[in-house]
Amino acid sequence: MEHVKLIVIKFIASFVLLYLVLGIGYGMAVGSILAINVVSLIAYYIGDLVILKRTNNLIAALADFAIAFAVIYLLADLLTVGGDPLTASFLSAVAIGIYELFFHPYVAEVLDYQDDEPVNLTQYDYSMEASDEFEPYLNDFDDEDI
Repeated sequence: MEHVKLIVIKFIASFVLLYLVLGIGYGMAVGSILAINVVSLIAYYIGDLVILKRTNNLIAALADFAIAFAVIYLLADLLTVGGDPLTASFLSAVAIGIYELFFHPYVAEVLDYQDDEPVNLTQYDYSMEASDEFEPYLNDFDDEDI
């Protein structure tokens, strides 16, 4: 039930932000904004459930920005005629990225991500396994054994 609540909150907030930027600012139709918002809910799974759990808030917000920019740019270019979808997509993705910075702590609290250790992206592990080679010595066999 927590996921449904988080998806509804994200859907409504993203729709409001997209309507403010794309609808009022660029004159995009509400149906197109709704279609973009439904497709961008993929970012909930990728950004909030996968990336946020393994990293931190900033990296997950940057990933959500990139996903939002790509989805909005591609769909805004397909669903509208004329205009500059690049600027509209960038401004919309910035608004959604800023919103995600404030939404991720709530997601982490509701889904109880505080107990997990985030991945340390600055420390690299260069360890490897070393062992003897496993290949037969062909000189040890007689010609009759082969």
